[in-house]
Amino acid sequence: MALPWALLLLSEVLAQDSATQSCLIPPSTFNAALGRPASQSSVFGNISIAANAVDGNRDGVWQHGSCSHTQHEREPWWSVDLGGRHTVAAVLVKNRQDCCWQRLRGAQVHVGDAPGERGRDNPICGTITDAGPGSLSTVCCAGLPGRYVSVLLPGRSAALVLCEVEVVLQGCPPLPAAPNVALGRPVAQSSALNDGTSAANAVDGSSDGSCAHTEKEPEPWWYVDLGARHAVYAVTVTNRRDCCWESLLGAQVHVGDSLVDHGKRNPVCGVILDTGPGSASTVCCNGLPGRYVSIIIPGREDFLVLCEVEVTVQSCVPPPGAQNLALRRPAAQSSTAGGTGDAINAVDGNRDGNWHRGSCSQTEREPEPWWTVDLGWRRAVAAVLVRNRLDCCWHRLKGARVHVGDSLAGHGTNNPVCGIITDTGPGSTSTVCCHGLRGRYVTVAIPGREERLSLCEVEVVEHGCAALPGGECAAGTLGRARRGHVTPTAIPTAQNVALGRPATQSSLLDATSGAGNAVDGNQDGNWEHGSCTHTTEEPEPWWRVDLGARHAVYAVTVTNRRDCCWERLKGAQVHVGDSLVDHGKRNPVCGIITDTSPGSTSTICCHGLRGRYVTILIPEREAALALCEVEVLRQGCAPLPGAPNVARDRWATQSSTSTGAGAAANAVDGKRDGVWQRGSCSHTRREREPWWSVDLGGRRAVAAVLVKNRQDCCWQRLRGAQVHVGDAPGERGRDNPICGTITDTGPGSLSTICCHGLHGRYVTVTVPGREEQLALCEVEVYSVTPEL
Repeated sequence: MALPWALLLLSEVLAQDSATQSCLIPPSTFNAALGRPASQSSVFGNISIAANAVDGNRDGVWQHGSCSHTQHEREPWWSVDLGGRHTVAAVLVKNRQDCCWQRLRGAQVHVGDAPGERGRDNPICGTITDAGPGSLSTVCCAGLPGRYVSVLLPGRSAALVLCEVEVVLQGCPPLPAAPNVALGRPVAQSSALNDGTSAANAVDGSSDGSCAHTEKEPEPWWYVDLGARHAVYAVTVTNRRDCCWESLLGAQVHVGDSLVDHGKRNPVCGVILDTGPGSASTVCCNGLPGRYVSIIIPGREDFLVLCEVEVTVQSCVPPPGAQNLALRRPAAQSSTAGGTGDAINAVDGNRDGNWHRGSCSQTEREPEPWWTVDLGWRRAVAAVLVRNRLDCCWHRLKGARVHVGDSLAGHGTNNPVCGIITDTGPGSTSTVCCHGLRGRYVTVAIPGREERLSLCEVEVVEHGCAALPGGECAAGTLGRARRGHVTPTAIPTAQNVALGRPATQSSLLDATSGAGNAVDGNQDGNWEHGSCTHTTEEPEPWWRVDLGARHAVYAVTVTNRRDCCWERLKGAQVHVGDSLVDHGKRNPVCGIITDTSPGSTSTICCHGLRGRYVTILIPEREAALALCEVEVLRQGCAPLPGAPNVARDRWATQSSTSTGAGAAANAVDGKRDGVWQRGSCSHTRREREPWWSVDLGGRRAVAAVLVKNRQDCCWQRLRGAQVHVGDAPGERGRDNPICGTITDTGPGSLSTICCHGLHGRYVTVTVPGREEQLALCEVEVYSVTPEL
């Protein structure tokens, strides 16, 4: 109970007269300025940028590189953009400790909606008076609202040095667009009042008429498994509105990694005190880490009713197996340093931080360098991970901004900012949270100074996992990575690897309700039309599909019945794994189905969970299980066993032929022999932008292209080669849409380029932007099945 009383004390203190108040900062308070875009009136050397003051490092020695520093000038200023309007409780300012600390005396802290230099016109929170060596000043703002926090030295000429600025918000309003990591996750509770009050009701995304409800019992409990350890920012609990709302008074919220005593022994975030009808109480956890969130009513006998529980996390560390949307996508940059610093090195899947090993991009030293990747179409970005150099020069990346949006104006730097990179230790991997910001292009740029930009890997993680869309073309791409060059690219179509596969279930209602109905490609939700499965009513009914091979499952999409009885599917669990013990029930759980409206289609994110079998079951109750379609979308695009290679022995051409033994047809002869002297590799002469192309004989929906590299020598020549699919033949094939780029060029490497259903008659491989020889020891093309 200590934390709630501390928060009450904080509110009382903040309500005091500004002349006498002090600010009590709770332990582990969230710093809203951490990693946010910052600017200042000038920069004293490249190691003194504004971003240093929001890097999370309170080191007060300027030479250590974690303090911002302006030139000596009239009324210098510094400002941070919090990303949205907030009510600020306090601002903490860390002073320099090695010298010159007195300069900060009299600095004013402003909060308001005017950015940059105009921030001096925003309201003043207070003035820094303690300017001792390494002092940490707490300036109380008492809920002053604003998007920008500025620090300035008024009325004199001086240098402004800030070794850290931390902004504490009043209360903990939900982070803008932050994901609810409890939605659809596995849950449990101490008991259920009846069949319609299961624990899953509290994580179904609806707070109206869909509540978890225990029986009246001593110390009832409920918990959710978040699937991984998170830094929990806040837990929001929605109360019942029709009656009995006072039962929730005093309920405790626990966060931790233990399920001993149903999580009751984990640390307490806080206590629910607002129990009005339909109240939504937000309990601040301030980054408390844990996998399980438990809610209990301690010390008395009562009902526990939860109409919705939302868990907001303070960070956005991707789950294990999360798909990297940037992998092998077309990339470009403002310039290239040498022949080994290509833009594509940052999306080759290799995090090696040693630049000399050839897996880092690098620009020349220039004003405001940039790098950008084309994701192929608009995505909701959860996070961007940026790997820094390990061997030297890691400080160069400090202050780099990550942008996400749909525009290539300013090379993407005009798009919204997710955040900035502040951790620039040797080989650091920075995770920049984008909270679902939408866009086709991700750009990393260093603003406001001359610098080299080096990136050893950039990974982009999607927010949620809506089924990959199908469709035709969307205009605007990086094309051949030439500035100003634009060609169309395709929107991918995901492959359903469950279609037509063997399926079984726990029982059969009648002869028309077989398990195979759920994988017949027909989403008709009317059971009487014969395309839905249906078990008898029984304890824990189940259904399972055998995918035929182990896959990395991206998502499982389940279509519900629409004619009646749709509510039966609520709480059904989706399992993926390799075991048939207990009909697959012991395999890991991807998630649970919470949307059970008539004919609903639920997409359950599996984030690359691997397995041969997908099982759907209704746990811990007697019910009938009806499924009108189940689609399993796999992560990656390796061809299925036995899939036909539609390029085999087709007509091929190339820009030139090095010798009689290097004919274009060698790359489609069905042999993957990587030794050129054995006569099974194509080979051009050394020339500007060489190309090779195959005619598939008709328009195809291409799922993937496999390219076999030389293994005897010269394998690095293939690096950066682009794979195009479209209807333009020969040399014109380089203007067809790009599937992806070859980044793995080890000896005899076999690269799989995902084309996701891109349509075209010709597949072309080109080496863009340089003089090179193109050698291909086999090119295999696999089409989407069934053909689109």
